[in-house]
Formats: sequence, C-alpha cells, structure tokens
Amino acid sequence: MRDEQKMRPPLMLERLLTALLTERDLESVPGDLEEIYVERSSTSGIFAANWWYAMQAVSLAPRAAAQAYKRAPVLALLCCFTAASGSWLGTMDIVLKHHDLLRHEEIAAGIVGEALLILLALPLRRLTWLRWLALTGSLVIAKMGASALWGTLHSRDTEGYILLIAAALLAETVMAWWKLALAPTR
Repeated sequence: MRDEQKMRPPLMLERLLTALLTERDLESVPGDLEEIYVERSSTSGIFAANWWYAMQAVSLAPRAAAQAYKRAPVLALLCCFTAASGSWLGTMDIVLKHHDLLRHEEIAAGIVGEALLILLALPLRRLTWLRWLALTGSLVIAKMGASALWGTLHSRDTEGYILLIAAALLAETVMAWWKLALAPTR
C-alpha cells in the first residue's frame, strides 16, 4: 500500500494551484482537488492523476491573469508596450545590421524578458520568489532606461523612440514595485 505522502499531488503543482486561486477559493478547492487526485491515482495511476491535477491548475490561469491585469491595467499595458518595443528594437538591429549586434540583442531580449516576467508575476503574486525575481529584474531595466534617457538627452541626435521606450521602462519599474512589492498580495 502506498503511503499518504506518495498520494499527494506534486508540490510544484500544489503551489501553482494555490498561487492562482482567489482568496475565497483557497479554503476549499485544494482539499477537494486533492481528494479527487488520491482517487484518480488509485484508479488510473500516478501519471494520469498528475496530468489531471496539472490541467486543473493550468485551467485557472486565464481567470487569474484577467483578474490581475484588471487590478493593474496600466502596468499590464506598459509591459505589453515595452515587450513590443524590445521586439521591435531587436528586429531593427538585425535588419539594419548595427555594429554591436550582440549587445543590442541582449538589451532587447532583456527588455522583452522583463516585461513578460512582470506579466507572469502579476497573477502569480503568491509565489514570492517570482515576485522578487521580477522586481530585481525591473531594477536592471530601470538602469537601462535611465542610461538610455540620459544618453539621448545629452546627445546631438535625439531619437524620440528611445526617449519614449526609456520613459516606459522607468514607469514600468515604478509601477512594478508599487503593484508587486507594496500592494497586498490579494
């Protein structure tokens, strides 16, 4: 006979589930799903039960994301804008064959990656490590934005798109800290 520990859903999936649930559902849903999981693992096997549990957890993601982006619409829009801007910068660097292509691509990838990380951290706020990873990355992006802003303002060739992206990166950092570090988790 299997011991009770083996009959529990994988810890990673349990944490994902609890991160995606609303405060109201947090009290009842995990217990109900665990009971069904134990039953399924007895009848269908552990792999099938894990797959079922994973699908239950993932099915909550769209609702959790919609609620999170509704609570922070400006930050969500800023992240979409900076992700699109980073993609555009990376593409234009390739098309125009800039001299320091690798460094430019790293910057563009960092901008896109950080925007996506913040968008992921918003609905998964209960995952403290993810929240702090996004916040730490936002400081790096803020430094990039401040450097770009300073360099553009003190250059002969002021490029408006760089000013706009730099300002958006700085605003994204401020909003991320406000929504992910200072606001309550739910």
